[in-house]
Amino acid sequence: MNISKQIIGYLQSRELVLASIETCTAGAIASMLADVACAAEYLDIGVVAHTRAALAGLPVAHAQAVEGDAQAGELFARALVEALLVQRAGCANVALASIGWFAAEQEDKAPVSHCFAWACMHRGAVASASETVLFSGRRAPVRRSVARRALLGLPRFVDEILACNDTAP
Repeated sequence: MNISKQIIGYLQSRELVLASIETCTAGAIASMLADVACAAEYLDIGVVAHTRAALAGLPVAHAQAVEGDAQAGELFARALVEALLVQRAGCANVALASIGWFAAEQEDKAPVSHCFAWACMHRGAVASASETVLFSGRRAPVRRSVARRALLGLPRFVDEILACNDTAP
């Protein structure tokens, strides 16, 4: 089974609708999911901000990313995904953010740091998780790897968030 069908099946089985925000993948995440026939029922919105300036101009961008600081990057990604989920309340109940950029001087030479964040509505509140991953290689394969990581992280982190919150007192 391909990743797109797997993730749409996951969303369907849990009655989830996804909102996403992505940078360097330029819409690849939403596009991958849209290839599945029933995707419209499980994909609310896919926001692409291909530059830092575009991302800063979004209404959900209320935090600042710090260049080269993974912890700050994760906090920024989490702030974005949480704000997107709140903004799309009633339309989406799960969201992902895939935030990172290629610099011209990094092309094929150095690892690219990429921050991911996932959020879901649970018990009337937004719960989220994040991670930073280093990717290296040529631009197109890295973009595909980033999109795959974002999608495959969705069930892992949403299930983890729900499991942690279900065991909390």
